[in-house]
Amino acid sequence: MFRLRLAPLRAAVVLAVGFVLLRVVYRVVFGGSGTGPLLLLDLPRLRLDGPFSHITLFGPVTLLGLGNAAQSALPVAAVIVFFGLLNAVINVQALFARGAGRGPLRAISRSLVIAWATFPALLESVRRVRVARSLRGERSIASLLVPIFEQTIERALALAASMETRGFAATRVVTGVCEAPVVLRDAGLNFGAAPDKTRWHLDELNVTLKPATLTVIVGATGSGKSSLLHSMSGLFQHFYDGTQQGRIDIVGADRAATPPRDTAGFVGLVAQNVRLSFAAETVHDEIGFALAVRNVAAPIVHARVLEVAARLKIECLVDRPIEQLSAGEASLVAIAAALVNHPLLLLVDEPLADLDTAARDRVCTVLGQLAHEASVCVVIAEHNTREFVTVADAWLQIRSSRLHQLSAAELPGTDLANSFRVPAPVSTALRPAVPLASIRRLSVLHRTNLVVDDVSFEVQPGELIALRGSNGAGKSSLLRTIALPTAADTVIVSGSDVHSLKRRTRRQAVALVPENFDDLLFAITVGEECRRADRGLTGVSTAQTFAHLLGFDVTADAAPLLQSHPRDLSAGERLCLVMAIQLGARPALLLVDEPTRGLDHQARTLVSAALLTAASHSAAVIFATHDDDFALGLATRTLCMEAGRLSAPITVRL
Repeated sequence: MFRLRLAPLRAAVVLAVGFVLLRVVYRVVFGGSGTGPLLLLDLPRLRLDGPFSHITLFGPVTLLGLGNAAQSALPVAAVIVFFGLLNAVINVQALFARGAGRGPLRAISRSLVIAWATFPALLESVRRVRVARSLRGERSIASLLVPIFEQTIERALALAASMETRGFAATRVVTGVCEAPVVLRDAGLNFGAAPDKTRWHLDELNVTLKPATLTVIVGATGSGKSSLLHSMSGLFQHFYDGTQQGRIDIVGADRAATPPRDTAGFVGLVAQNVRLSFAAETVHDEIGFALAVRNVAAPIVHARVLEVAARLKIECLVDRPIEQLSAGEASLVAIAAALVNHPLLLLVDEPLADLDTAARDRVCTVLGQLAHEASVCVVIAEHNTREFVTVADAWLQIRSSRLHQLSAAELPGTDLANSFRVPAPVSTALRPAVPLASIRRLSVLHRTNLVVDDVSFEVQPGELIALRGSNGAGKSSLLRTIALPTAADTVIVSGSDVHSLKRRTRRQAVALVPENFDDLLFAITVGEECRRADRGLTGVSTAQTFAHLLGFDVTADAAPLLQSHPRDLSAGERLCLVMAIQLGARPALLLVDEPTRGLDHQARTLVSAALLTAASHSAAVIFATHDDDFALGLATRTLCMEAGRLSAPITVRL
């Protein structure tokens, strides 16, 4: 309970200072700050017209007036710092959690737990969106609002769902039976009060899953794999307001009548984006969260955490902060947190999306052992089928709003290398005297960790370079620093030092599509995103490029998509939209981080075609990927990173 943590205190101090500055700016803008001597600025007063005639903007600004404005903000700033200091010494979230299960303030306590845990995500959203503004060449402060709001809401919802499925604030205990963990009888799923065949729906679901089996659900992006999984967890019916027809029994409990928190003792869930779902600050507290919210004694929680960690061979991670985990480590910690209650049913949503080959093999092995050695019924929704062929007992495919049982031989083809048109490699004999881009002794330091160490290489016109390496090798940090170099003479593109270029000019040299590409979406419609990207640019419009990347001959064919909210697009379509935005400035070098993450076979084919098209717009493309087949089928050259360095160092011309 008592543990000194400086991060909450630092965050509170930053927020308090920001509040004081905001208060001062507010006083200057609305009516000036002209009390007392020592006039600093004599701004003209502007009185608004019509219904806003009582509002006056600007006016004289004095030193005393600024001091009074800052002083008026100090009480609120002091409260912010006080709570930051309190949270640095005491785990306030744990105190709120204890009051969430009983007593007259339990509803307020539940809200406070989620709000307290969401606050760091707000600060992280501000940081990510500031980077995204730089990548897009945006200057407007208003551009921060939409993505920060959306990311904060996304984190709050994911956190609330995670807490719900782990028994947070449960008021009753349901006893599970293990003869048939999953039984769906003439079930149907859709969103809305009644079935609407024009919207997403699943019909005629009849499935029975036994203990000690591993079942994989496959299907196209958007077909409903996650929704089917959440109909078993209960989130679909009780959290996302989905409608269920027929009968769904989960470990003997009627899912329609039983919320997820009441079945947390025997149903475990690993969400698609595990980082959004983490509720604690350390691995130990994250794994033990489901027990702690049930007020299990601390020694028992600790013993169970160590037991589960030993089973998954992650004992070395127990004392580590959550934020320091690699993607593979985060997935294993999320699985451990779902296992702490000894579940009879384990539901896992796309566990391999962020993992390198070694981490994929480890996660697949762990899930297979849980099913076949610990007798857990494991159900997985996944696009990557190859790794599970040897361990899966059953395959279910969602197709045409129905669920079909497949054999391993009937699975959709995974030989993606033959699906892509391989570009002709760049001949080393014909390389120009001056390369298109030169990366020179580039290093990146994250706090005290050297994540990119003295990397150098050259890029020739027409190349599509695959950047490979394990989780944590430094690929994302390398791409980001190439796009936003922090030191002079480290990134040279088309003869220009990128570090010295202005924001708009820099995008003509190099542009990055980050792994979290949704960060670059600032508007509420696709059309508005395209128009925003076109400001100050000439030539082919972003909407035209977007339609071209999607394979449409004319922009009019993409008109329905232009009227949609960007987040209503499929993952592949959103990636193509962000690529179109970044291609608007016609960058000489395009960087794309993990372009196939979470995409099905059809979407990967779309993205591969888009990268080939992008290579015709830009002079060269570098893409980081864990996807072996995708890299094999698309790249003209491969660079491998290991522990922040290129595995085969390359000498560049200085």
